[in-house]
Amino acid sequence: MVAGDPRGDPLAMLCRLIGFGVVRGNSRDGGLNALLQLANELMNGACVILTADGGGPARTAKVGAVALASSVGVPLIPVAADCRPAIEERHKWDAARNPLPFGNLFVFLGLARRFEPFEESSSIDEARSWLEAALTRTGLTPPLR
Repeated sequence: MVAGDPRGDPLAMLCRLIGFGVVRGNSRDGGLNALLQLANELMNGACVILTADGGGPARTAKVGAVALASSVGVPLIPVAADCRPAIEERHKWDAARNPLPFGNLFVFLGLARRFEPFEESSSIDEARSWLEAALTRTGLTPPLR
């Protein structure tokens, strides 16, 4: 899922160039429709990548990823990535890091977890908190040398 506004256009284009399907939307614009499209893709066997803190604040997970995973019955896998050397965009909400040519990209996977469909708002908030903590733990994994 890539933001539907023009800021997401370069990322959407890159994703399509490397063969990923793209669903456009974010929490402020078309998010519910995008989540429904993603749910449909998941039910058809696709894998989905979401930025759990999309739109900020950085490192604060929102409920979208856990709500999607629980409603479709698929596991949620926390993933963190880093690159070295990189140019850090400190002016952006997430301080994005962009890899330099011929650098290294590190991807870290946390433990997968399934969630039953949520019946209470407290249980979805507990799941959101779990995801946030799992992403933090995964992101603290030291890079391989």
